Amino acid sequence: MLIELYIFAFISIAYGVLITSAIIGFNRLNRPLKAKIPGDPVYISIVLSARNEASHIAECIHQIEKQNFSRDSFEIILVDDNSEDQTYQLAEEKLHNSGISYKFIKQSIHLGKKYNLTIAIQKAQGDVIVTTDADIIYRHPNWLLTISNYFRTHSPDLLVMPVDFENRTGLLETFQIVENIALTGVTAGYCGIQKPFLCNGANLAFKKNAYNQVKGYQSHMHISSGEDVLFLEEIKKINSKSIHYSLQRELIVKTSPLKSLNDFFQQRLRWAYKAKYNSNHLNFFAGFIVMAANLLFLALFVAILKKSAIIPYLSIFALSKFVFDFLLLFLASDFLGRVKYIWWLIPFECVYWIYALIVGISSLFYKPYWKGKKTN
Repeated sequence: MLIELYIFAFISIAYGVLITSAIIGFNRLNRPLKAKIPGDPVYISIVLSARNEASHIAECIHQIEKQNFSRDSFEIILVDDNSEDQTYQLAEEKLHNSGISYKFIKQSIHLGKKYNLTIAIQKAQGDVIVTTDADIIYRHPNWLLTISNYFRTHSPDLLVMPVDFENRTGLLETFQIVENIALTGVTAGYCGIQKPFLCNGANLAFKKNAYNQVKGYQSHMHISSGEDVLFLEEIKKINSKSIHYSLQRELIVKTSPLKSLNDFFQQRLRWAYKAKYNSNHLNFFAGFIVMAANLLFLALFVAILKKSAIIPYLSIFALSKFVFDFLLLFLASDFLGRVKYIWWLIPFECVYWIYALIVGISSLFYKPYWKGKKTN
C-alpha cells in the first residue's frame, strides 16, 4: 500500500510540474501586434493537399479569397491527391474565378499528404510557407496579414498557430472541443518555455529557407503522417528558440468536429501512432504522465469499492490534477473564446482515462486508416 502511494504521489508531482510549466509558458507568449506595420508584407505561399474534400474545398478557398491581404503578396498551391469525388473540378473552378495566383497539381495515384506538400513547396515562390488543410472552414479576414506581420516583427523559423472547431452540439463534438482546449494550452505553453513538442499542420507557417536547411520532410518521408510534429523536431535542431506561438485570435482557424465515432478513433490513432517515431523524449514522457495521471480516477474508484485506507490520499491526488487542469484550460479557453466549455472538465476527467488507455494501447498494434487508405 505504501509503494502504491509513493507511485501515485510521484505521478501527481510530475503531472503538476508538467502542467505548471505549460501555464508559465502560456503567460510568456507574445501578445497581439499592431494591425498595420509600415513596409512591404512578406510574400506567402499557402500549400495544401486535398483528397475527397468536395464538401469543404470551395469554402476553404473562399476563406482565403476573403483575406484583407494584397493578392500580389500570396499564392495558393493545391495538390489533389487522386480524389475520387469532385474535389479537383470544384477547386479548379473556384480558384479560376478568385483572382488569386495559384498552381494546381493533380496526382494520378494516391501519394499521401507529405509527398504532395513536398512537391508544392518545391514550386512555392514565397519566403514564408503556410501549410493548411482543405477542411478548414473559417479563417479570420486578417489571418494572412497577421502571419505576415508576425514574421516581419519576430522572424521565427516556425510559427505554430491555433486550430479550433466550429460550434456543434452533441457529446462527441463537445468532447473534441474540450480536448482541443487542453491541447491548445499545452502546445502554446511549451512553446512559451521554448520546449515545443506539439503543433498542427492544419495551421503552420515557416520560412522556406529553414525548410530547405533541414531538407524538408526527407528524414521522415517513409512515415505517412508527421508533416507537422516530426518537422518541428527537425527545426528544433537548428534553434528551438526560433519556434514561436502567438496569442492572436486572428490566427485561429476552424474545422468541423468529426461526427463519426470511427472517424474520431482513426484520427486519434494516427496522432498516437506517429508518436513512436518521435525522438523527443518530452513527447513520450508527457504522454506517459498524462495517461498515468488519468488512471488516478480509476485507482480512486477501485479504492472506494474496496473501502481502502488510501482513499483520502488518492482523493487529494485526483483533486490536485483537477485544479491544475482547470487553471490551464481556463487560460486556453479564454484565448479561444471557449470559457463556457470549461465546466465540461468535470465529466471529461471521469472518462478521459478510458479513452486515453484505449487509444494508447491500440496505437501500438493497429495501423490506422485515412480516407480509406491504411497509413504506413
